[in-house]
Amino acid sequence: MDQKKREVLPLSKILVAIDGTKPSMRALDMGISLAKVEKNLQMDIIMVVPYPVQYVTGENPTGDLTIVERLATLKERGETILNHAKDYSISNGVMNLKTYLKQGDPAREILDLANSIGPDLIVIGNRKRGFLRGVFLGSVSQRVAANSTCAVLVVK
Repeated sequence: MDQKKREVLPLSKILVAIDGTKPSMRALDMGISLAKVEKNLQMDIIMVVPYPVQYVTGENPTGDLTIVERLATLKERGETILNHAKDYSISNGVMNLKTYLKQGDPAREILDLANSIGPDLIVIGNRKRGFLRGVFLGSVSQRVAANSTCAVLVVK
């Protein structure tokens, strides 16, 4: 049997998707680990702020905030999470870094950015929603993995 020499796939750019949850922070840790192995690696971090329920449904179930106020609050929280991830990455030795804050459908925004910047790998966390919820709602990581044109690493 003829064995061919397999080489490590080169990584020059990765996209790490975060949302502030523990699985997404583990994905960030994985991205940092990859950046430490590959010295000239460009690491891009995306935080997608989803639209609140009342924006999508037109209802205001809590009655306390207007849609505009809720969107602004979510965007501020997203900026805080993204800035923390940036500072954390830099403190762990990642210097070649860009961040993106988007608003909309998380899977769609991640895929759109990936198509725009052309990463070799997308690193994303998995929240373990369960089988039925995953089947009916779909998870962001499932949708990204199914529709990405590059490799996707799902971190649990």
